Amino acid sequence: MSAALPTGLRGRLLALGLTLALLGGLWVGVVAPLVAWHAERAEALAERGALARRMAVLAQTLPALERQQQATKASGPAPSAVLSGATDAVAGAALQGQVQDMATTAGAALTSAETLPSEPAGAYRRIGLRVSINAQWPVLVRLLTAVEQATPRMLIDDVQLHSSVVLIRAAMLPLDATFTVYALRPGAAPADQASGAAPANQASSQ
Repeated sequence: MSAALPTGLRGRLLALGLTLALLGGLWVGVVAPLVAWHAERAEALAERGALARRMAVLAQTLPALERQQQATKASGPAPSAVLSGATDAVAGAALQGQVQDMATTAGAALTSAETLPSEPAGAYRRIGLRVSINAQWPVLVRLLTAVEQATPRMLIDDVQLHSSVVLIRAAMLPLDATFTVYALRPGAAPADQASGAAPANQASSQ
């Protein structure tokens, strides 16, 4: 024997209650998580946009920095403005060690660090280091900020970010980040290559 559904005012109130319960369940289970995800995603994108703008401004300072270094060529640069080291290899090792120390202080661990071929930059040599880390977004921001404020002056370029599927609390998920750090050292030509030129010529003459 089936129970009859209430009719009249009681039935309408029951239908309204069921509808409100269904809407509440949809809000808690679907709408609220989507709203939270959207807000957190928007905040993360805003932070990344601000970081990209800061890095673009830093990149634009490189020509002015090179002009200043060219103007001070006769008197020599301030020791704190450039990397130390008589060769590109020594300067590259110093750069890698400093970036490693900054990563450790920021709470990140480098997954790889590759010294790039040096390039001439006026009266100086531009030393590059390609770095990869896996860290949460706040840790990455701390590291990049430390690099921006480092002495000697360093520039960040070619930042690439990769993450897993975006979920709620995405800002706390680890990111795979790769970027290049540039710094300058005195010297119009790599001394390590110049020192190796004579033996190579002797070998070829023999």
